[in-house]
Amino acid sequence: MRNRIIMETIEEINESGIKFTMADLATRVAVSKSTLYAHFSSKEELIGEIVNYFLAGIRSYDEGIMNNDKLDFRGKLEALLLGEPKVLGLVSNRFILELRRHMPKEWEKKEQFRDQRWELIESLIKEGMNSGFIRSIDLVILKAIFNAAMDEFFSQKFLAQNNLTSADAIKKMANILYYGMVVPRCDER
Repeated sequence: MRNRIIMETIEEINESGIKFTMADLATRVAVSKSTLYAHFSSKEELIGEIVNYFLAGIRSYDEGIMNNDKLDFRGKLEALLLGEPKVLGLVSNRFILELRRHMPKEWEKKEQFRDQRWELIESLIKEGMNSGFIRSIDLVILKAIFNAAMDEFFSQKFLAQNNLTSADAIKKMANILYYGMVVPRCDER
């Protein structure tokens, strides 16, 4: 039931935004409000669990890549930057924009996760620089570029003006970063 509530809440948020009521959600799930409150003490706790669900999905995706013995560091870096964890397809721009605006504690959790994920990406970039696959770059500047781009993507104005989803914008930015860092192979020059 808990998972069903989470999935239905994601749909409710994608359609109506974070301002939904627990009564709206109870109707959608076809349960009583008391059933919802038996699983989640508040709407804030429920939204927090949704953020946890998304972060856990990305974390699981990342762990699968990092534990894949068939991938070298190049394959891992490419998969981390250019791959798309399945959970990202569930989240709408609206959810991300409203989370940032109305739930700063949950937004901060996402920001901390982004920093942790960057450490993983950075370790692979360093390995690539050491092997000559990636040219020498300033990682502090690269992180600043990455974070500034992410911040811009999570602004309503950017996504609306460019008719992009946040997932599409992130994927396009990662593509530019990845292929802008990689030294072409001799057969590609």
